[in-house]
Amino acid sequence: MKKSLILSATMLTLLLSGCTTNSSNQKESSSKTSTRTVKTSYFQNLSNSAKRNVKFTFKLNQDDTEDNTADPVYVVSATIKNNTNKNIKFDQSKFICVLPSNKIISDKTGTLTIKAGETKSINQLFQKMPEQGTLGDGYIEYLNSDNKLAYTKFTHNIASSNNLTEQKLITQNKNTTANSSNDDMDSSESGSSVENSSSSDSSSTQSTTSSTALTESQARQILKNWVDSEGGADNFGGYSLDELETIKGENGNWSFVNDDGLAWGVSSTGKIHAPGDPIQ
Repeated sequence: MKKSLILSATMLTLLLSGCTTNSSNQKESSSKTSTRTVKTSYFQNLSNSAKRNVKFTFKLNQDDTEDNTADPVYVVSATIKNNTNKNIKFDQSKFICVLPSNKIISDKTGTLTIKAGETKSINQLFQKMPEQGTLGDGYIEYLNSDNKLAYTKFTHNIASSNNLTEQKLITQNKNTTANSSNDDMDSSESGSSVENSSSSDSSSTQSTTSSTALTESQARQILKNWVDSEGGADNFGGYSLDELETIKGENGNWSFVNDDGLAWGVSSTGKIHAPGDPIQ
Protein backbone atom coordinates (compact mmCIF):
# COMPACT_ATOMS: atom_id res chain seq x y z
CA MET A 1 0.00 0.00 0.00
CA LYS A 2 2.84 2.40 0.89
CA LYS A 3 4.60 1.59 -2.38
CA SER A 4 1.39 2.38 -4.27
CA LEU A 5 1.05 5.74 -2.51
CA ILE A 6 4.69 6.63 -3.14
CA LEU A 7 4.34 5.72 -6.84
CA SER A 8 1.18 7.84 -7.16
CA ALA A 9 2.85 10.80 -5.46
CA THR A 10 5.88 10.50 -7.77
CA MET A 11 3.70 10.42 -10.89
CA LEU A 12 1.73 13.44 -9.66
CA THR A 13 4.95 15.36 -9.02
CA LEU A 14 6.23 14.58 -12.53
CA LEU A 15 2.90 15.57 -14.06
CA LEU A 16 2.83 18.89 -12.21
CA SER A 17 6.47 19.51 -13.13
CA GLY A 18 5.68 18.95 -16.79
CA CYS A 19 2.74 21.37 -16.67
CA THR A 20 4.91 23.98 -14.98
CA THR A 21 7.61 23.58 -17.64
CA ASN A 22 5.08 23.90 -20.47
CA SER A 23 3.55 26.97 -18.84
CA SER A 24 7.00 28.48 -18.38
CA ASN A 25 7.91 27.82 -22.03
CA GLN A 26 4.64 29.38 -23.19
CA LYS A 27 5.26 32.47 -21.06
CA GLU A 28 8.83 32.74 -22.36
CA SER A 29 7.63 32.40 -25.97
CA SER A 30 4.91 34.98 -25.38
CA SER A 31 7.44 37.32 -23.80
CA LYS A 32 9.78 37.02 -26.79
CA THR A 33 6.92 37.74 -29.17
CA SER A 34 5.72 40.77 -27.24
CA THR A 35 9.23 42.25 -27.01
CA ARG A 36 10.01 41.81 -30.71
CA THR A 37 11.99 44.80 -31.94
CA VAL A 38 9.98 47.25 -34.03
CA LYS A 39 11.85 48.27 -37.16
CA THR A 40 12.90 51.92 -37.54
CA SER A 41 13.16 53.52 -40.99
CA TYR A 42 13.71 56.98 -42.39
CA PHE A 43 10.54 58.22 -44.07
CA GLN A 44 12.05 58.31 -47.56
CA ASN A 45 12.96 54.62 -47.29
CA LEU A 46 9.37 53.48 -46.75
CA SER A 47 7.37 51.82 -49.49
CA ASN A 48 4.76 53.98 -51.21
CA SER A 49 1.94 52.14 -49.42
CA ALA A 50 3.59 52.73 -46.03
CA LYS A 51 4.09 56.43 -46.84
CA ARG A 52 0.35 56.72 -47.48
CA ASN A 53 -0.21 55.52 -43.92
CA VAL A 54 1.71 58.46 -42.50
CA LYS A 55 -0.71 61.39 -42.22
CA PHE A 56 0.48 65.01 -42.28
CA THR A 57 -1.54 68.03 -41.17
CA PHE A 58 -0.14 71.56 -41.52
CA LYS A 59 -1.63 74.47 -39.58
CA LEU A 60 -1.29 78.12 -40.55
CA ASN A 61 -0.95 80.96 -38.05
CA GLN A 62 -0.40 84.65 -38.77
CA ASP A 63 2.87 85.93 -37.31
CA ASP A 64 2.28 89.36 -35.79
CA THR A 65 5.97 89.70 -34.92
CA GLU A 66 6.60 90.32 -38.63
CA ASP A 67 5.74 93.41 -40.66
CA ASN A 68 2.24 92.66 -41.99
CA THR A 69 1.69 96.12 -43.46
CA ALA A 70 1.67 95.01 -47.09
CA ASP A 71 0.69 91.35 -46.82
CA PRO A 72 0.24 89.00 -43.87
CA VAL A 73 3.16 86.75 -42.94
CA TYR A 74 2.49 83.28 -41.54
CA VAL A 75 4.18 80.40 -39.74
CA VAL A 76 3.30 76.78 -40.46
CA SER A 77 3.31 74.02 -37.83
CA ALA A 78 3.02 70.29 -38.56
CA THR A 79 1.34 67.30 -36.95
CA ILE A 80 2.44 63.82 -38.08
CA LYS A 81 0.49 60.64 -37.31
CA ASN A 82 2.30 57.34 -37.87
CA ASN A 83 -0.27 54.69 -38.79
CA THR A 84 2.37 52.16 -39.89
CA ASN A 85 3.81 49.26 -37.91
CA LYS A 86 7.29 50.80 -38.01
CA ASN A 87 9.04 53.56 -36.11
CA ILE A 88 9.80 56.42 -38.50
CA LYS A 89 12.61 58.99 -38.41
CA PHE A 90 12.76 62.44 -39.98
CA ASP A 91 15.67 64.84 -40.38
CA GLN A 92 13.78 68.00 -39.42
CA SER A 93 15.99 70.21 -41.60
CA LYS A 94 14.78 68.37 -44.74
CA PHE A 95 11.21 69.63 -44.77
CA ILE A 96 10.75 72.01 -47.73
CA CYS A 97 7.92 74.28 -48.82
CA VAL A 98 8.16 74.63 -52.61
CA LEU A 99 6.51 77.75 -54.06
CA PRO A 100 6.47 78.94 -57.70
CA SER A 101 8.94 81.77 -57.07
CA ASN A 102 10.98 80.44 -54.15
CA LYS A 103 11.21 77.75 -51.52
CA ILE A 104 11.23 77.86 -47.74
CA ILE A 105 13.52 75.46 -45.86
CA SER A 106 12.68 74.28 -42.36
CA ASP A 107 14.53 76.12 -39.60
CA LYS A 108 14.41 73.00 -37.42
CA THR A 109 17.35 70.66 -36.83
CA GLY A 110 17.84 67.25 -35.31
CA THR A 111 16.15 63.90 -35.80
CA LEU A 112 12.49 63.35 -34.98
CA THR A 113 11.43 59.75 -34.26
CA ILE A 114 7.74 58.84 -34.29
CA LYS A 115 6.89 55.38 -32.98
CA ALA A 116 4.35 53.11 -34.64
CA GLY A 117 0.86 54.39 -33.83
CA GLU A 118 2.20 57.64 -32.35
CA THR A 119 1.42 61.27 -33.24
CA LYS A 120 3.90 64.14 -32.86
CA SER A 121 3.90 67.85 -33.70
CA ILE A 122 6.59 70.27 -34.90
CA ASN A 123 5.93 73.87 -33.87
CA GLN A 124 6.66 76.55 -36.49
CA LEU A 125 8.22 74.18 -39.00
CA PHE A 126 8.21 76.98 -41.59
CA GLN A 127 8.50 80.70 -40.92
CA LYS A 128 7.85 83.77 -43.08
CA MET A 129 5.29 82.06 -45.27
CA PRO A 130 3.81 84.72 -47.62
CA GLU A 131 0.06 84.94 -48.06
CA GLN A 132 0.28 84.03 -51.76
CA GLY A 133 1.96 80.79 -50.70
CA THR A 134 -1.15 79.61 -48.85
CA LEU A 135 -3.59 79.46 -51.77
CA GLY A 136 -2.56 76.19 -53.39
CA ASP A 137 0.30 77.22 -55.68
CA GLY A 138 3.01 75.07 -54.14
CA TYR A 139 3.52 71.99 -52.02
CA ILE A 140 5.32 70.73 -48.94
CA GLU A 141 7.79 67.89 -49.38
CA TYR A 142 10.32 65.91 -47.38
CA LEU A 143 13.83 65.73 -48.89
CA ASN A 144 12.64 65.81 -52.53
CA SER A 145 9.58 65.64 -54.77
CA ASP A 146 9.32 61.85 -54.39
CA ASN A 147 8.00 62.61 -50.90
CA LYS A 148 5.24 65.20 -51.34
CA LEU A 149 3.33 65.68 -48.10
CA ALA A 150 0.58 68.17 -49.02
CA TYR A 151 -0.26 70.98 -51.40
CA THR A 152 -0.18 74.45 -49.81
CA LYS A 153 -3.94 74.91 -50.08
CA PHE A 154 -4.90 76.02 -46.57
CA THR A 155 -8.65 75.69 -46.04
CA HIS A 156 -9.68 77.16 -42.68
CA ASN A 157 -5.91 77.43 -41.99
CA ILE A 158 -5.39 73.67 -42.48
CA ALA A 159 -3.64 71.74 -45.27
CA SER A 160 -3.35 67.96 -45.05
CA SER A 161 -1.95 65.05 -47.01
CA ASN A 162 -5.51 64.25 -48.12
CA ASN A 163 -5.34 67.09 -50.67
CA LEU A 164 -2.63 65.30 -52.69
CA THR A 165 -5.41 63.44 -54.52
CA GLU A 166 -7.32 66.59 -55.56
CA GLN A 167 -7.11 66.81 -59.35
CA LYS A 168 -7.51 70.58 -59.35
CA LEU A 169 -4.40 71.01 -57.17
CA ILE A 170 -2.46 68.41 -59.16
CA THR A 171 -3.14 70.36 -62.37
CA GLN A 172 -2.48 73.70 -60.67
CA ASN A 173 0.98 72.55 -59.57
CA LYS A 174 1.98 70.68 -62.70
CA ASN A 175 4.83 73.10 -63.44
CA THR A 176 5.89 73.85 -59.85
CA THR A 177 9.32 72.41 -59.08
CA ALA A 178 11.94 72.86 -56.38
CA ASN A 179 14.45 74.25 -58.96
CA SER A 180 17.39 72.81 -57.05
CA SER A 181 18.58 69.61 -55.41
CA ASN A 182 17.93 68.91 -51.74
CA ASP A 183 19.32 65.40 -51.44
CA ASP A 184 22.28 66.24 -49.17
CA MET A 185 21.03 64.09 -46.28
CA ASP A 186 23.69 63.08 -43.75
CA SER A 187 24.45 59.47 -44.63
CA SER A 188 25.87 58.81 -41.16
CA GLU A 189 22.43 59.38 -39.68
CA SER A 190 20.50 57.29 -42.17
CA GLY A 191 22.89 54.37 -42.24
CA SER A 192 22.97 54.40 -46.02
CA SER A 193 23.46 56.89 -48.82
CA VAL A 194 19.79 56.99 -49.79
CA GLU A 195 18.89 59.67 -52.30
CA ASN A 196 15.53 59.14 -53.97
CA SER A 197 15.40 60.33 -57.57
CA SER A 198 12.44 62.32 -58.86
CA SER A 199 10.34 59.96 -60.94
CA SER A 200 7.08 59.82 -62.82
CA ASP A 201 4.37 57.59 -61.37
CA SER A 202 3.24 56.85 -64.90
CA SER A 203 6.58 55.36 -65.90
CA SER A 204 6.35 51.59 -66.23
CA THR A 205 8.99 50.82 -68.81
CA GLN A 206 12.29 49.12 -68.24
CA SER A 207 14.26 51.74 -70.16
CA THR A 208 16.82 53.79 -68.31
CA THR A 209 16.96 57.54 -67.96
CA SER A 210 19.36 59.77 -69.89
CA SER A 211 22.12 58.36 -67.64
CA THR A 212 22.47 54.66 -66.79
CA ALA A 213 20.40 55.10 -63.62
CA LEU A 214 16.88 53.79 -63.09
CA THR A 215 14.24 55.72 -61.20
CA GLU A 216 12.59 54.02 -58.23
CA SER A 217 9.34 53.53 -60.14
CA GLN A 218 11.20 51.92 -63.06
CA ALA A 219 13.13 49.58 -60.76
CA ARG A 220 9.93 48.71 -58.88
CA GLN A 221 8.12 47.91 -62.15
CA ILE A 222 10.99 45.69 -63.33
CA LEU A 223 10.91 43.80 -60.03
CA LYS A 224 7.12 43.47 -60.19
CA ASN A 225 7.29 42.04 -63.71
CA TRP A 226 9.96 39.58 -62.60
CA VAL A 227 8.12 38.32 -59.51
CA ASP A 228 4.86 38.00 -61.48
CA SER A 229 6.69 35.74 -63.91
CA GLU A 230 8.05 33.75 -60.96
CA GLY A 231 4.62 32.93 -59.58
CA GLY A 232 3.02 35.85 -57.80
CA ALA A 233 3.23 39.35 -56.38
CA ASP A 234 3.40 38.04 -52.80
CA ASN A 235 6.62 36.11 -53.31
CA PHE A 236 9.12 38.29 -51.41
CA GLY A 237 9.63 35.95 -48.48
CA GLY A 238 5.96 36.21 -47.56
CA TYR A 239 5.79 39.98 -48.13
CA SER A 240 4.26 42.02 -50.94
CA LEU A 241 6.29 44.46 -53.03
CA ASP A 242 4.68 47.47 -51.33
CA GLU A 243 5.84 46.18 -47.93
CA LEU A 244 9.52 46.17 -48.90
CA GLU A 245 11.88 48.94 -47.82
CA THR A 246 13.42 50.75 -50.80
CA ILE A 247 17.10 51.69 -50.75
CA LYS A 248 18.96 53.47 -53.55
CA GLY A 249 22.54 52.33 -54.00
CA GLU A 250 25.42 53.50 -56.14
CA ASN A 251 25.35 53.70 -59.93
CA GLY A 252 21.57 53.69 -60.14
CA ASN A 253 21.09 50.32 -58.42
CA TRP A 254 18.09 49.72 -56.14
CA SER A 255 17.52 47.28 -53.29
CA PHE A 256 14.14 46.16 -51.95
CA VAL A 257 14.39 44.65 -48.45
CA ASN A 258 11.77 42.79 -46.40
CA ASP A 259 11.45 42.90 -42.61
CA ASP A 260 13.47 39.67 -42.32
CA GLY A 261 16.48 41.30 -44.00
CA LEU A 262 16.17 39.52 -47.36
CA ALA A 263 17.00 41.81 -50.28
CA TRP A 264 16.12 41.85 -53.98
CA GLY A 265 18.39 44.00 -56.14
CA VAL A 266 17.68 45.71 -59.45
CA SER A 267 20.77 46.90 -61.30
CA SER A 268 20.90 49.97 -63.52
CA THR A 269 20.66 47.63 -66.51
CA GLY A 270 17.48 46.01 -65.19
CA LYS A 271 19.13 42.77 -64.01
CA ILE A 272 17.49 41.14 -60.94
CA HIS A 273 19.56 39.80 -58.05
CA ALA A 274 17.43 37.66 -55.71
CA PRO A 275 18.50 36.40 -52.26
CA GLY A 276 20.79 33.42 -52.69
CA ASP A 277 21.88 34.35 -56.21
CA PRO A 278 25.68 34.23 -56.64
CA ILE A 279 27.47 37.57 -56.67
CA GLN A 280 28.54 38.39 -60.22
